[in-house]
Amino acid sequence: MSTTAVDIAILGRHFKVGSPSEEVDELHKTAAVLNTKLEEIQTKTNIKNLEHLAVMAALNFCHELRQERHKTTEYTNTVDDRIQLLQETIERALVDNKVNDKVDKEPSTV
Repeated sequence: MSTTAVDIAILGRHFKVGSPSEEVDELHKTAAVLNTKLEEIQTKTNIKNLEHLAVMAALNFCHELRQERHKTTEYTNTVDDRIQLLQETIERALVDNKVNDKVDKEPSTV
């Protein structure tokens, strides 16, 4: 895995960053998302200081990440609960089927 020096433009300022060669396109896409977020914050707040904008963007991204992690945890718990319910249903069906098979195989005493 080789590293490539990549020039990234954020709010008109250029930054050189190292990136694995196979991730350069993803880095450019990520930088575009960051640039859009910074411009959005700058428009809403009128903040001009790049450092202040970066902190605001970082807080926004962290908040979004926490929300997504929470959703993922809730979804995982829901899926786990459903799997447990399915397992219990299958086990009950298998037990019921065994009981019914035993009753069917017993000789009748008429």
